[in-house]
Amino acid sequence: MLHNKDGRGRRVPRGQAWQWTHDLESLDHLASILDWIDLRVSVDRLSLLNVYLDHTEITAPKNAAISFVSKSQILYSKVTLPTRVIDMSQISANTATHS
Repeated sequence: MLHNKDGRGRRVPRGQAWQWTHDLESLDHLASILDWIDLRVSVDRLSLLNVYLDHTEITAPKNAAISFVSKSQILYSKVTLPTRVIDMSQISANTATHS
């Protein structure tokens, strides 16, 4: 989730937390998602909350190089709920059927 707690960012409305859900078939696409997260956190001054990656895949020796700048800034909250949930697999499927 990206959380705009103090209202500094513009993409996510003040006080809201938006959650993006990705279901990847391979980790090849993950680097671009992590780059996007880093950009949104820094440019929009958002907090990164409750990031969950498949632990088995992400810690496999072949994936040791996967990292991102905002990784050290992840906060975990049981209180903050997403105001909006965006399922990226549905968006990708809709885009593919309308192309």
